[in-house]
Order: sequence, then C-alpha cells, then structure tokens
Amino acid sequence: MAYDAAEWHDFYVMTGGAAAALAGLLFVAMSLHAKAIMGNLFYRNRAIGTLMSLTTQLFLAASVLIPGQPLALLGAEVEAAALFWVGMFVRSLLSRGPSTGSVSISPVRRTLEIAGGLSWNLLFVAAGLSLLTKIGGGFYVLALVMVFAFAWNIYVAWVLITEVSE
Repeated sequence: MAYDAAEWHDFYVMTGGAAAALAGLLFVAMSLHAKAIMGNLFYRNRAIGTLMSLTTQLFLAASVLIPGQPLALLGAEVEAAALFWVGMFVRSLLSRGPSTGSVSISPVRRTLEIAGGLSWNLLFVAAGLSLLTKIGGGFYVLALVMVFAFAWNIYVAWVLITEVSE
C-alpha cells in the first residue's frame, strides 16, 4: 500500500479539493487586506508563500491521481517540488534577519518557524526519495507532508490575517 497510488485515491482527492478550497478562501481573505499585505514585504512574502504551498499541494494531489503514471516519475515530480521548497527555505533564511522589514519576530517564534520549515522540507525530500527508490514509507510519508503542510498553511494564514488586521 505504501507504493500503490490507487490505494491513496480518496486521500488525494480530499487533499487536492481541500488545498483548492483553502487557496480560494485565503485569496478572498487577503484581498480584504490587499493594500496592507502588498505594502509590506514580510506580509507579501508570507501571502505568496502560503498560496504557493497550497498550489504545490494541489499539484501533488493531481500528480498522484494521474492514471497509470509510473511511480518513479511521480517520485521525480515530488522530489522536484521538494527541492524547489528547499531552495525557497534556504532563500528565506539568507534574506531575513531577526526583524523582517517593519515586522519584528521574536527569537522564539523565529526559531519555531525555522524548525517547522526544516522539518517539513526534510519530510518532503524523504517522500520524494522514498517514492523514487521504493525504500521507506512512500505514500505514508507524502501523506504526512500533506497534513503538515495544511497545518503550516493554516498557521501562517492565521498569523498573517491577524497581524495585518492589527
């Protein structure tokens, strides 16, 4: 079951639909505060990152649901997406200090966000490699990546909307 996409059909239909719905809701919520979000680099980066992450989840769900796709090709697609996010994570670490623009982040929160981002990226890379090599948890690891991403995106969206509203 760890490497049989057909067994995961319902899970990926659900996660793809949820990612699309959340992206739409977030887009509406952000449009209510568009001026504040677009006027602040930190908020803008958070908004774009969250939308890109939800789009990645939609892409992953669609990739799993492609009929007859070889597992190695799916693994390569997952790994390409994972490496993209590793690059985004490294870029964010190099471009931000303790204070980002006019938004100050506590060292504890920054550390927790870095730990969360690192954990998600490591799981994501492991999922792609597992699907490519058929070693490890395969779709179980990818499911964990998807659930983690939903939790992370909800957290970031909540923080973004509450901070912009203040």
